[in-house]
Amino acid sequence: MSKLAIDGGAKAYKGNFPMWPCFEEATIQKVADVLRSGKVNYWTGPIGQQFEKAWAKWNGSAHAISVANGTTALHTALASMGIGPGDEVICPSYSFIASSFCILQAGALPVFADVGDDHLLSAKDIESKITERTKAIIVVHLYGIVADMDPILAIAKKHNLKVVEDCAQCFGGVYKGKKTGTLGDAGCYSFCQSKHFTTGGEGGMVVTNDEDLAWECRSFRDHGYDVKERLNLLEMEGKLMYIHRRVGFNFRMTEMQSQIGLCELARLDSWNLKNRIRNGKMLIKGLKGHPLVQHAPVDSKERQNSFWWAPFVLNTDKLKCDIKKFIKAVAAEGVPVYSVLWPEMYKERAYVDRVGFGLANYPFYDPKSRNIDYSKFNCKKANWLTDRTMSFFTHPVYTEEHMKAYIEAFKKVADVYMK
Repeated sequence: MSKLAIDGGAKAYKGNFPMWPCFEEATIQKVADVLRSGKVNYWTGPIGQQFEKAWAKWNGSAHAISVANGTTALHTALASMGIGPGDEVICPSYSFIASSFCILQAGALPVFADVGDDHLLSAKDIESKITERTKAIIVVHLYGIVADMDPILAIAKKHNLKVVEDCAQCFGGVYKGKKTGTLGDAGCYSFCQSKHFTTGGEGGMVVTNDEDLAWECRSFRDHGYDVKERLNLLEMEGKLMYIHRRVGFNFRMTEMQSQIGLCELARLDSWNLKNRIRNGKMLIKGLKGHPLVQHAPVDSKERQNSFWWAPFVLNTDKLKCDIKKFIKAVAAEGVPVYSVLWPEMYKERAYVDRVGFGLANYPFYDPKSRNIDYSKFNCKKANWLTDRTMSFFTHPVYTEEHMKAYIEAFKKVADVYMK
């Protein structure tokens, strides 16, 4: 049995894991060209609309609306659906905070449902959380794992609810032949620096097949300009003096971001996703049968994983230490690993103390809203996963050598720390 690196032994891997994100020189040059042109705003250059059209085509959606980031994508989708004060939206208990904060930003309240062993929203628990106030469901395809959508869509249809797919971590996942983002009423993407690819640190996209919803999204992300004429903002300004019919925001992307997006989209299938899927499948093949692994990431013909990360659920009853120490020991072997991402949202102080906007802490205490005590939520499966999940990175800059290093490091530490 080898001495662990954390105890002074030799590391299992002495090489380097490349940094992600990583941009090609041609991309950097094209961004410089945009800067030199001086046409850097969405409405002064053509690139933003080119990126939207290219993304819609790649995703299989009729419409794509670029926004500032993934959080604003979710906010834009909900607000454009007319969701607001007094309404409730069901979302998973176990995701990045934006998956629920977007609901508060729209003026509604989130209701947290539990997840399953696959880390994703439980259809069974959704149904138990529906009230007369419920207007929508946010489904998060966490880690790149594709949710089992049919049961969720059936519940939504039964109760006349909208479905928003949070695809921030799932570019190109496929459910029964259809890409994520096209299964519900709207799909929302994040181009933050850590995602499948980034448009320069931040960025986002809303996709939909509903033309009316698409125009509402365009209006909401752009100061609430009047969409009834179906014109872009510059055309509208040239035609009418008063053009803002609702309160909106400035959630536009810049031309530089869109140029990066076009370059990254061009290599998404041929390089990025190809490598991620190879890496994820290697990890599953190498670790799924290990006695310490209780659940590997779901990746099947019907639910094709896009491998943003690869989370493995460990049987901690078989460990002589807690999972934090185990993860720390694996990392010491020279491989980057992480714990759960993310834990239960309802445990955040913003929810426990109901700290909202302004002195009124809107919308928690809005007279139209139900009085929800978030300290009473207890999503048992989310809690169970929080204490047992270990995550591996599957970035496209990683090679088969890096996956082998992951597997070797995991097995080396498991040999020492298993009972």
